[in-house]
Amino acid sequence: RLYGLELNSAQLEEFFASRRETVEDVRTAEDVVVSTVGRELYEKFFRGYTRKQWGVDPNQLSKSVTARVPTRTNRDDRYFSDSFQKMPAGGYTRMFERMLDHPNIKIMLQTDFREIRDEIPFNRLIYTGPIDEYFGWQLGRLPYRSLRFEHVTLDQEQFQPVAVVNYPQTEDYTRITEYKHLTGQQNARTSLTYEYPTDIGDPYYPVPRAENEELFKRYEALGATCPDVWFVGRLATYRYYNMDQVVGQALATFARIQKSVPEWASAGKASLAQGAL
Repeated sequence: RLYGLELNSAQLEEFFASRRETVEDVRTAEDVVVSTVGRELYEKFFRGYTRKQWGVDPNQLSKSVTARVPTRTNRDDRYFSDSFQKMPAGGYTRMFERMLDHPNIKIMLQTDFREIRDEIPFNRLIYTGPIDEYFGWQLGRLPYRSLRFEHVTLDQEQFQPVAVVNYPQTEDYTRITEYKHLTGQQNARTSLTYEYPTDIGDPYYPVPRAENEELFKRYEALGATCPDVWFVGRLATYRYYNMDQVVGQALATFARIQKSVPEWASAGKASLAQGAL
């Protein structure tokens, strides 16, 4: 649509090849895109969105920011290419409610960890909050980006052709989500969410810049002096993980904890042996 061309996959590959630029040392988010699709498409689709999302120019961000964005030459409109993708039955809220529905689990909402950390004895602590906050910001604050959500319900059956539409230009919001495309609901009205990136609010995204990574490494070294504390998740490991990656990290962490606790390891082996029978 942008160029008025009708191209098949092979022709689109040639089109990208004709526009991409050679970058000898790919270090930044800008380098990744320019070396893949060229500067013109970088300016049209990537630079504005990235500036809005992160609050800085792509040439100031790690290459990991745009390396995670797929470039396709076919009509596969999925963001992720995993073989199995599914919405939880009943939604994410219901999924977490069921996961937490156990007599051994106590939930304390609206509670500052720093206010109760000395009141609750523990043998092992799984910490998923910001690692700089855990250490009282003693080395300085790690920057995070947040989002402000604006929810809208319209008296029309459909607003946009797909679930998520990104806006890379001058709009203050980065994307609009229309949920009925995900749930399959049929209704005369439709609900949308506009996302506005901000520095204010709950920390969602670690900002991948070299100086931030250096500061995190110093906090990580502090964490290594706390053998009974396990730092897990986006905020505690200062990594832009997707949900499936965090689940994988959690399972791997549990395996390490289990291995480090003799009675747990023995129980795990007994369970495996029983299962084999």
